[in-house]
Amino acid sequence: DSPAPGTLASAAANARAKIDAGYAKIGVTGTTRTTADEWDAIGFPDFDRQMLYAVMSNEGGIFTDVEVNAAKNEVANRISDIVNANPQNPTRAYREIIDFYDSASADEKASFEWAVSRASYQKSYVLSGGTESVGTGNPIVDKLMEAWDQVISRGGNSNDFPNMPAYRDALMWWSDANGGARHVDLRA
Repeated sequence: DSPAPGTLASAAANARAKIDAGYAKIGVTGTTRTTADEWDAIGFPDFDRQMLYAVMSNEGGIFTDVEVNAAKNEVANRISDIVNANPQNPTRAYREIIDFYDSASADEKASFEWAVSRASYQKSYVLSGGTESVGTGNPIVDKLMEAWDQVISRGGNSNDFPNMPAYRDALMWWSDANGGARHVDLRA
């Protein structure tokens, strides 16, 4: 009984199958010693965003910690590629990273981690001189933008971000909308 196409469960099943096929192809199973080149050979660069999110969120509990980490690294690599493609223009890079986050699946956009990243890149875009309206209309992202304003007004840095009142408000709003704090990793 396979999951319905287009669902996060289906993306997880597809990712699991591709990872297992990748392991078979290169003759190793992912460990903490698996190299970036080996993860690439296993197939992570070919994963679509929904498959990456399924692995990052360990949908269905079918991925190992090293696989979750490999998916997070692949997302970081894609963002790094955007930055490297725009070495003289950080404003354009931030704008393209916003587009990258906006192209995420509805499942990924429902995560608090997505809102935090989206707000952070939106604030970076504005601070780098970006003038386009790049708001999402998402109240969690908007509240996190307010938290960045609180950091700046207090002369703080990114380490202060999770301690801002607006950040805590955003986390509570998200938690309330998603069945309570049991979904929230406060260590992130």
